[in-house]
Amino acid sequence: MRSSRKKLIIILVSVLLVVVIACGGVFYAVKHSGKPVQVAPASAMNQGYWDSNSDISPYGNVTTNMNQEIRYDESLIITQIYVKEGDTVKTGDPLIAYDTSLVSLELEMKQMQIDGIGLNIQNVQAELDQLRKTKPVASASPSPLSGMALASSATNPTGSTDPAEPSSAPAPEPLQGNVYGSVTPESVPYQGIGTAEDPYRYYVFPESGKASVSVSREYLKKALEEKTVSVFDTVDDGKLPTKIISSWEMNFETIMELVQPSIGTEFPDELRGQTIYDEITAESIPYNAETADGSEASPYRFLCAPGASADASFLSAALENQTISIFDVVDNTDDPTRILYSWTLNGKNLDPDEPEDPDIPDDPGFDGPDIDIPDINVPTGPTKEELQKQIKEKEDALKSLSLDKRTAELELKQLQKKMDDGVITSMVDGTVKSVLDEETAKLESSPLITVTGEEGFYITGSVAETSLEKIAKGMSVSVTSWNSGMTYNAAITSVSNSPASGNGYGSGNPNMSYYPFTAVIKGDAELQNGEGVDLSIEGMGTPSFEDVLYLSQAFVREEGNQYYVYKKGEDGLLAKQYIEAGKIVYGSIEIKSGLNMEDEIAFPYGKDVKEGAKTESVDSLYNYGM
Repeated sequence: MRSSRKKLIIILVSVLLVVVIACGGVFYAVKHSGKPVQVAPASAMNQGYWDSNSDISPYGNVTTNMNQEIRYDESLIITQIYVKEGDTVKTGDPLIAYDTSLVSLELEMKQMQIDGIGLNIQNVQAELDQLRKTKPVASASPSPLSGMALASSATNPTGSTDPAEPSSAPAPEPLQGNVYGSVTPESVPYQGIGTAEDPYRYYVFPESGKASVSVSREYLKKALEEKTVSVFDTVDDGKLPTKIISSWEMNFETIMELVQPSIGTEFPDELRGQTIYDEITAESIPYNAETADGSEASPYRFLCAPGASADASFLSAALENQTISIFDVVDNTDDPTRILYSWTLNGKNLDPDEPEDPDIPDDPGFDGPDIDIPDINVPTGPTKEELQKQIKEKEDALKSLSLDKRTAELELKQLQKKMDDGVITSMVDGTVKSVLDEETAKLESSPLITVTGEEGFYITGSVAETSLEKIAKGMSVSVTSWNSGMTYNAAITSVSNSPASGNGYGSGNPNMSYYPFTAVIKGDAELQNGEGVDLSIEGMGTPSFEDVLYLSQAFVREEGNQYYVYKKGEDGLLAKQYIEAGKIVYGSIEIKSGLNMEDEIAFPYGKDVKEGAKTESVDSLYNYGM
């Protein structure tokens, strides 16, 4: 018998071990069953060949049938046309001359506009710097009226009623009222009836030498007795207010939070663990049930939250039994620290015909001893949310002004170029195909002068707006054929006054304009019409693929205000790597730090993509997960 039992135990243990091992294997397999995540070098995913810091585009195109057209420009007065239809011209021959006096006047006005924008930028930058130094007020609630312009408001923090001059900025609604440096029962709200839906509203601003606005204890007692809600709108100036910068709401809970350290009594340790009621019913048990009988000498006592109520069943029992109950209101139902006040319900005084359940009063001192409530101060600074909003608005304004200034500066450069190009010369060797008068060219939207180039090789490239002053007619351009690898020298014959559409031959930076230029190769060359070429000009930079790292935004994820990628860690497993992002250009994001060209990154989406996942190295991810 013992032998059979022993064999049975051995069998059961063996089966149990098999089950445990099997379960462990399944658990391990499930945990590690995900496919390896493919990773590739960041250099292979780099889209940063063209960087906005480059002076010229790195490549251009060849054409063998170059034509030159001179369009009508109403801002320029023609003084002389040097050619007629059928004339043969060489590169550099004069074609037309202009009077640039009107351009000179326009140039002066444009410079004045730029100076004005620059002054606005300085002012907004100063305001932004001040906001960044401002410490937010943690306890003030965000104001829906923040930033609202005041149609008219009062004048000083003492509460005088002299009207202020109305602001030039329109307000959604005309707001009027006094600005108070301290709030008392005599202070007059500029709107509201004191309810939660339509609270009293006061304009406030600290008195001279003070950092906050005081709300007197008399006002607080009145607010508690009448159960009113008030909102204090801090304005930007006590004498000449122009807008509301922050608001703070004061209701029962707010007052209790601020004044409770000065009222009531400390919560007794022996009452900890007792039930704190939101509603008192006939089933509610007083915390002194063992010793009390509900008489005047020994009333029942209940712990309750502010605003608690007694239901009909409790009131009926109190009326029937003529019992007396005391409700001790605590400051916090979860972790009480003080008994704020007490309220007595006497069954002998109840009206048997009263249909409503009375609420336990939620104001200290109600029908009891006067409590010394201290003055409180209104937070008068912007909240964190308001401060962030104001900073964002100033940053957006700066961006807009900077764009306006840069646009005006580009227009100034174009005007300066018009001033310099008082005489336009031929940029090709060829024949004058047509010459029109000004009226015909304007009505027909046709070129004033058209020159057809002879057989030859012309190179078109583009120069960044920031480097327009570095390039000029006659400069030498090094041209390298993509087909043959041969290098030739070309001479620049013209630089356009207008930016190229598409921002310059695929430069990739939407915030930069690029201007076309034309260069001519003299003599024979192994080039074909439409062929691509590499371009370089001595002293002008072209981008280096190794210098910048731009990744498609598909490979970069955002977490709050941070960016991160998934990369292969030193242990070969996938890891989250936070990076510092720079410019975002045509769907690519600049990686300023946190990632090297040699790091291997993953496409950051998919069920298998998570920290600790196995990785598999591949040459490129462009065919994976996209």
